[in-house]
Amino acid sequence: MARRGKANLEQQMRSAVFGAFREGMDKRSAKMQGADQMEKKIYSYASRNQLLDRIHDFVGTMKDDLRQEGIRKREELRPEHVEKYLEIKATTCSQNTINEYASELKKIGRLIGIDLQVEPVIAIRKKSDSRGAESVMSREDLGKILEYAREHPDSGSSVAIRLEALIGVRVGDLAYGIRIDQGKLRIKSKNGKWCERMITPEIRKILESESCRKLIDGDRIRFPKDGSINKYLLRTERKLGLEEHSFHDIRRRIAQDKYDEFRTSGMSRSDSLRAVSAWLNHGPDRQKMLLESYIADPW
Repeated sequence: MARRGKANLEQQMRSAVFGAFREGMDKRSAKMQGADQMEKKIYSYASRNQLLDRIHDFVGTMKDDLRQEGIRKREELRPEHVEKYLEIKATTCSQNTINEYASELKKIGRLIGIDLQVEPVIAIRKKSDSRGAESVMSREDLGKILEYAREHPDSGSSVAIRLEALIGVRVGDLAYGIRIDQGKLRIKSKNGKWCERMITPEIRKILESESCRKLIDGDRIRFPKDGSINKYLLRTERKLGLEEHSFHDIRRRIAQDKYDEFRTSGMSRSDSLRAVSAWLNHGPDRQKMLLESYIADPW
């Protein structure tokens, strides 16, 4: 009975999101109806899916509290439920993530017709706790994540993870411009610099996949934002029972692997660091930053 109640509440909340989704609707037309109407509509699959993910995590995290209070209808939810949920998440999430969750739940409340806005909740974990060379993901974990992504290739986040693990350049940079020329993928970063990667059969397969073609906009590929990719990655890690890492930790893993490759070929420590820095499109003289943020084992 308790599980049916939980599912019932979650389904009620999900139906509010689906009811507000307007596929292909022009935001300008909606804006003419007034700001209030815009706030009660969802215009992209990414936004819709983010809200659905938040509902699932919120109900799952708060199930015991909601059950004890007999909360069975979405209209019975109160800001204090959101506040407690955010306080739980504050022990493991950054401040930016907590603020994002609060905004999403406020939006969900607006769709339901209730006020779920709360006072700011302060994250206990500092943003810097999740950064640095010590956050390098293990090769084994990355292999399992990539295998899962290949088996479930339909989402933009899945494509982003697979491609970043191959090219080493932030896939977000592909939104600034790409060129394909004589078997090479040329990528323009946000600072205006271009870098090149040979198009291997695996890279070509990804670029030509239906999931990737949906993201192509002229000479750009517009992947989901890092926040969406991180949510996909977190769900994948939990399904696979792996240690939790951010999307950027994949870049750290492949930076370490590239460094190991250069060192094994006979390059000096200093030359290997310079080569990795250039390969990451950081520039050649960022050795201190690499040692602090990317290379956990500078042998």
